[in-house]
This record gives sequence, structure tokens and C-alpha cells, in this order.
Amino acid sequence: MAPEGTRPSPRHGRLPGVLLFVAMVVLCWSVLPALLQTVPHADNVEQLNWAHRLQWGYLKHPPLPTALLWSAEAVVGPSAFLTYLLAMACVGASLLLIWRCALLLGAGAGSNVGFTALLLSSANYYLMGRGSFLNHNTVMLPFVAASAWAVLQIVRDAPGRRAWPLWLLLGIVQALGLLTKYQMAIVIAANAAALLACGPWRQPGRGGTFAGHVLLCAAATALPLIPHFLWLQQHAFSSFTYASQNLLADLPPRQRLLHTLGFLAQQLGRLAPVAVALGLALFFQKLRPVVVTAAPAAVADANGPAVDARLARALLYLALVPLALVVALALVGGVAAQNHWGDAATLLLPLLLATRLEAAATLRPLPALAGVVAVHALAMLWNIVVAIESPGFHHSFAARPLAALALAHWQQHVHGPLRIVAGPDWDAGAIALFLPDYPAVVASGNRAQAPWITDAELEQCGALILWRPGQPPEDQVGAALAARIADPVILQEHLPRGGVSTIAAGILAPTAPGCIGAAP
Repeated sequence: MAPEGTRPSPRHGRLPGVLLFVAMVVLCWSVLPALLQTVPHADNVEQLNWAHRLQWGYLKHPPLPTALLWSAEAVVGPSAFLTYLLAMACVGASLLLIWRCALLLGAGAGSNVGFTALLLSSANYYLMGRGSFLNHNTVMLPFVAASAWAVLQIVRDAPGRRAWPLWLLLGIVQALGLLTKYQMAIVIAANAAALLACGPWRQPGRGGTFAGHVLLCAAATALPLIPHFLWLQQHAFSSFTYASQNLLADLPPRQRLLHTLGFLAQQLGRLAPVAVALGLALFFQKLRPVVVTAAPAAVADANGPAVDARLARALLYLALVPLALVVALALVGGVAAQNHWGDAATLLLPLLLATRLEAAATLRPLPALAGVVAVHALAMLWNIVVAIESPGFHHSFAARPLAALALAHWQQHVHGPLRIVAGPDWDAGAIALFLPDYPAVVASGNRAQAPWITDAELEQCGALILWRPGQPPEDQVGAALAARIADPVILQEHLPRGGVSTIAAGILAPTAPGCIGAAP
């Protein structure tokens, strides 16, 4: 029995409660953009454009995020909400894996570290306001978290024959991460650093086993990449070319420093809600202080032994090396670090905070939950205010009514189905989403964006050409398509809160009535 005036600290973070919290985060941040936005985020539209055909690569990126959307569309059909839900599902999976990492690091049966890490990680703005962005940064997050869990498990369990499944899993997860975004290479470097610094090779007589496991992991990482590499060879390594725009920027020294400071400032801004949530949680806890008896650190819990120095050191490498490498690449290599690179590079920092900061480790679940929920509510309120007071393109572009007007214009001049739309990627993709039969999109008129549309199909089916009024169409769809535009018209739709949403439309006349044999 606990001493008088104290209350035993219960074991929190049980699976049902964790699943409920994660489900609510996924649902709320999936529904909010569906209510506030008239069109999906630009990244979501890009994925919708590419998901018309499953490939081993796309113009700018590896294939996995698009394959995820393509698979979901095969079941429920394309929609803006589907893109938000898939993106937030990746966030939810990441949170669950971070929770599992925290359980490995939790110090004893009375520890709330797992639940606290889960709550604080969810307050990272990359996982809130930007969590519904279905892009390669978001889809990579579960693989970052899964690889961290595998590394921590390897470090904790020590070497032996039973360790090989963990090494195999680590390799597969790393491969999936690379098939999502090449930035996973930085995470792989962090994994390697953690294993070298804390891994089983340090134990006497285990060097050979460690080397074998490393080879297994390397093979599991490399082999799944072969189909993507073959695709790259056939498409002039287009995604490498896109990545090199930032990697080979070779910024001058002064710009390197300014660019890096700007990058770090952005990361502090994205992580600020975590600090606010922690502060609120500590404030709420002070309002109702309770003496908690924690189990001795040496006592093992049901998940394994109390945290040891090796696990703590491994997490330090996993959490800090990715961000340090990005900064080093910017300062030393002149790389133009993009702000969204911090999505994966800062993912594990709230977990590190929860396991290192004594104030976070002693948080009770209810005050922590209250603080985090308050931050989520404030972030949602901020998104609502921005949508009302300073709406962006995704809040105000009337894609659905403009799609109806564009379809009427097409049907007025063409007696056949609308199978292809060409135009600025965001505008054309958003309008195509609301057209019957969900036509394929040639984003910016760039055939490399949709290589599955053949010259013959374009000639036979024709296309609805879209461009923004006031700008030369050749700058938006290319000179070749712009020169063939017929029957141009300006389409307008008045917005409920004032203003006008406008798009210009023209016809590329088809040569084959009915467009036989062409697939959207």
C-alpha cells in the first residue's frame, strides 16, 4: 500500500488509450482541411496528377507516396479528403512508432515517458498543420520512426542469432524510406552512427556476427531499389536532376550562413508548439499537485529492463545527427537546405526531450494531455483564422464550379469524352479532380510529368488546355500546346465572400471521335 498522502503512479499509455488519441489526431487534422479548403494542397494535387499511372519513379521523386495513393484510389476512388487522410495516416503511424520507441526507453513501471513522448511528438507542427500534406516528406516519417525503433531494439537486445530479423527489418524499412525520398540517406547515416557508437560490435567476440548483420541490412536496403534504378536509367535520372537543384546550389559563404540560420529558425517555429504544450502541461500539473511514487530505476517493467546508457546514447545520435548533417551540408557543402527537410530531421526531438528532460519525465498523463489538446485546438483555430482572414489559393480557388464551366465549354465544341487536361499543375489538377471520369493531367504541359500519355493519345483524344489569364499560355503549357489552342474563353466564378475565381480555357481538338483506346 502507498504511504498516506501519496498516490501510486499507474501505468499509462496502454494501447487502447494511445490508439484513441492517435485516431483523434488523424481524424481532426484530416477533416479540418476538407472543411477549410476548396482544393487540396499543391503537393496533394501533384500526387493526384501522378497517381493516374503506377510507375517505378516520377519526374521529381521516387514512387512510394504515389503508389500509396494509387492503391487507395483503386479502392475508394480519388478525392481531396483521401489525400488528407492518407497523409495523416502516415503521421499516425509515425506517432505509434515513436510511442514504441519511448517504451523501450521508459524507466520503470511507473514511468509515463511513452505517453508523454507520444503527446509531445503530436504537437510538432509538421505533424499538425502540415500533416495533411501528402508529399514525400510526410510519407517518409513512418520509415524514419520505424528505423529508429529497429536500431533501439538492436542496441537493447544485444547480438545473437535472433537479432537477424531486426537487421533485416531495418534494411527493408530503409529501402522503403529511400523509395519515398532520397533524404532518407541522412537518416540511414544517423542509424549507422547510432549502431557504431552503441551497437553490439563493442562486445567481445561479436565482431563477426555484427559484420554479417550489417551485410544483411545493406542487402535488404539495396535490393528493393533496383527497379527504381532501372527506371531512372530509362528516364535520364530525372529525379536526381530535380534533387540536385538544391544539393548542388553551391551557395557563397555569406548566403550559406544566412540560409542555415533561416532554416534553423523555421525548425524552431515548427517545434515551438511542443514547447508550448510542455509549458501548459507543467502549469496544469501545478494546479493540482499529486505526490507520485515512481518505481526504482533499476526495476524492470513488462516491456523489458530499465533504460540503460546505451539506449539513451543511441537515441541521442538518432535524434540529432539528421539535423546536424543538414546544417553541415548547408554550411560546408553550400547546399540550399529546404525548410521542409526539417520534417524528418526533427521528428525524434520531442522523444529526446521526453526522455532527457526531468520535467517531461515526471508529467502526469492528464495534465500532459490537457496541454497538448490545448495546443492542437489553438493550431486549428489559427488555421481557421488564416482561411477566413487571409485565404490562399487552396482556400479560394473555385475548382468545382470552374470544372463544370470547363466541361460545358468542352462539350460545346467537342462531341466526345474529355480524357486529358493540360495546364498549370495546381490549377489543372484541382479542376480535373472534379471532372467526370477523372481525366489525366499533363502538368504545365510538360510531357515528362505524364509520360504514360503517348503522342498518339494526345492527338486522338485532344485536350482541355487551361492557363491563368494575364500570363502568356506558352509560359504555362509550353509553346507547342499553346500554339494549337482553339476556342479560347475566360471562365469566371464569383466567390461567396467576394472576389472572382478565374481560369482561361481552350480546346486542343481531338482527331479520333470517342477517343477509342485512350486511358485516363
